[in-house]
Amino acid sequence: MSELTFESVNKEIESLNLDELESDLNLKSLDITSKLCQIWNKIGGIVRLIANIPLIPKKWRDALKLLISTLDSLCA
Repeated sequence: MSELTFESVNKEIESLNLDELESDLNLKSLDITSKLCQIWNKIGGIVRLIANIPLIPKKWRDALKLLISTLDSLCA
C-alpha cells in the first residue's frame, strides 16, 4: 500500500471477501502463511493508521510497529 489515506485503506478492506477467507481458514488444509499474508496485505493499512495515533501509549504503538515490521517481512 503506497499511501495511507482513508480512501486507500477502505478500498483494500472493501475488496476483501471475508466469508471466503474465514471459510478457507476453517478448512485447515491451506497454507496458513499464505492466507495470513493475503489478509495482512489488505488490512495492514488499518494497523499502520492505528500505530500512528498519538493518544495510544508509546509502548502499545511500539508493539504495533513490531507486529507491522514482522508481518511485512513475512509477507514481502
